[in-house]
Amino acid sequence: MNNLKIVSLLPSTTELICALGLEDNILAVSHECDYPASVRNKEHITSSIIPHGLSQKEIDDLVSATLREGKSLYSVFGERLAELQPDLVLTQGLCDVCAVTPDTVETSLRGVRCTLPNSCEVLSMNGTSLEGICTDLRLLGEHTSRQDNAQTLITEANDRWCAISDVVEPARVLLLEWIDPFFSAGHWVPEQASAAGCVSVIGTASEDSRRLTVDEIIDANPSHIAVVCCGYGLEQNIKFAQRLYSMEALKDISALQTEQVWAFDANSYFSRPTLRIVRGAELLYEAIHNGCGRSEESMRVLRTT
Repeated sequence: MNNLKIVSLLPSTTELICALGLEDNILAVSHECDYPASVRNKEHITSSIIPHGLSQKEIDDLVSATLREGKSLYSVFGERLAELQPDLVLTQGLCDVCAVTPDTVETSLRGVRCTLPNSCEVLSMNGTSLEGICTDLRLLGEHTSRQDNAQTLITEANDRWCAISDVVEPARVLLLEWIDPFFSAGHWVPEQASAAGCVSVIGTASEDSRRLTVDEIIDANPSHIAVVCCGYGLEQNIKFAQRLYSMEALKDISALQTEQVWAFDANSYFSRPTLRIVRGAELLYEAIHNGCGRSEESMRVLRTT
């Protein structure tokens, strides 16, 4: 398996493959792959129709319109993929919005004279929980002869997960995956809250993220708000968290009244189905129960006026 040639079409599979010690086997990655930092030097084999610099509202409008038309947000450079002749192509079937799906790979290869070799496997990751992520990692381990490495990583992650919190009285937290429009956090994020000694007031483990109304947020009246906007780092999520204080309709919510609004580096610890969601749960616990924010990972956001 030392000569295994891998193409990874989403950041989470790139991260998992590197965790298994196979970074040198990766021929190309998606344009969004950025962890570990060294993979940024790999060839990019995907692109997105979403331009840089759009607001959340503009992104939501563009995504909604594109999906209504039955189009893909991403494209794969099919000719180049065929030229690379990979043994393993990694994609996902979880979310059309987040990354390349198997259908996109198939569409991108139509009409390409030199298609993928018959021996090439297109492996789709679908984990929506810590258990599902571990299942995906085991599958990668099996397909790359790194089963022992995978199991070691899984055991360490589960041990840390179980040790995060023994809180008796869970904090009531609203996890926001988007703020314009409002979206609840879905999939593994409510599970992260549970591991951190919290209860997600809107959104349960493994369900999809969904749009929220202001009335729903008011009725939920969370004691804490965690801004974990999908794909954004800490700096931008601090800005999103600050905007909540300027929203007149939300001013009486307990979390805003007591200034218990926290921003996190969601791109690293909440948005992607990797074992780093364990660190996200640890950060959530430290923030909500200890009032402790790490300078580059999480921060309590206070009123400025």
